[in-house]
Amino acid sequence: MPNTAFNLENLSEMPFGSQVATLRKLFGFNKTEFAEILGVNTKTIQRWEDELNETPSSSGNRQAIDTLVTIAESLGDLFEPDMIKVWVERPNPALQGERPKDFVKRPGGIFLMGHLLGNLGR
Repeated sequence: MPNTAFNLENLSEMPFGSQVATLRKLFGFNKTEFAEILGVNTKTIQRWEDELNETPSSSGNRQAIDTLVTIAESLGDLFEPDMIKVWVERPNPALQGERPKDFVKRPGGIFLMGHLLGNLGR
């Protein structure tokens, strides 16, 4: 499998828009799906990705992105980015048999997964 251009080691240091784009692509979401997960509209995702240094108007959105960064960095300690993409697509017993990609869509799913994976490999 070819290596992607994702650099998860410095994800938390990237501008906000770069974080949003990287996380969205890493977890395999299109802009509409990612917007629904974060409770914003698709245009907001597009604006965040286009205007790299713009910050979210809601602290809840920032907190969700920060949690996804923690998840991505923790998984990055264990897997190559291409394998993270495989991991998010497979049912996981630790997430009640759901795919991680679906689990984060549940209310509070991002934060619960962040809690479960936050210290993984660190």
